[in-house]
Amino acid sequence: MEYVDIKSNKERLIVDLLGIGFRNVVLLGHYSYKEAKGKLEMHQHKDMLEICFLETGSQYYVVGNESYFLKGGDVLITPPNTIHGTSGFPEEKGSLFWMIIHVPKETFRILNLTPKESELLVNKLLNLDRIHFKGGSEMKKMLRAVFKLYNKKNDLLTKIEMTNHILNFLLSVIHCSEKKENKSISTDMEFCCKFIESNIFQNIYINNLAKKVNLSESRFKHKFKEEIGMPPNEYIIKLKIKKAKELMLRTDISITNLAYDLGFSTSSYFSTVFKKYQGISPTTYISNNRSKYRA
Repeated sequence: MEYVDIKSNKERLIVDLLGIGFRNVVLLGHYSYKEAKGKLEMHQHKDMLEICFLETGSQYYVVGNESYFLKGGDVLITPPNTIHGTSGFPEEKGSLFWMIIHVPKETFRILNLTPKESELLVNKLLNLDRIHFKGGSEMKKMLRAVFKLYNKKNDLLTKIEMTNHILNFLLSVIHCSEKKENKSISTDMEFCCKFIESNIFQNIYINNLAKKVNLSESRFKHKFKEEIGMPPNEYIIKLKIKKAKELMLRTDISITNLAYDLGFSTSSYFSTVFKKYQGISPTTYISNNRSKYRA
């Protein structure tokens, strides 16, 4: 079987499931990045299926020849032997789970399933109608439970519980892929998104947005995240960063003036936020991209 990274660090935890006896379920990983990291190089896993569940944040991925933009709550499936990565984009601030399953060519078993059951489950995962779709709210509970159980004493009962959560997660992936998605957002959330975009150079306050659509602040935050895929504050910051990138390439505005125009208190704070979401400083972004943009 091809080598896969199973090394953990402070921000990136990986459970070596294969190493503790889980048949053909290679690993479960989770990262929680407080700021953007470098790009994920394009790569592939031989005879391995990868399932990603983005709990929070947003992320660009390329799978094969197709590009995908994930929002919080989304699932992305990478079939075996398929090249994938972020294709030059940074791994963004957010929380992501990923599971890798080995798919042997010969008769095999997954977890505690019989060969026939294993074949049925894996064939379902390999033949989904789409590889990018909205996941279920229960997914993060199942995956977090696996990590929690892994850190307990390693006895037979614990392993049974872990097996149960992993199987439920895989079944949930299949069921969610079969649901008909309503991709439209509600009128009030659409209004808020347009308002934010039209007033991106202003200071935008969440309580004011909530009042505009006659919702309490807590209800507004919940509804916005549920429909848009990220908290409203993060959405506002991302749009400000997007506008900043556009202006840095299209004009010769100074970073200080740009920071103030976009409502940041200081240029140093703007630079900190920019690097947090892009993985590089505004100065480096200009140096790397302005000449190519204007060529």
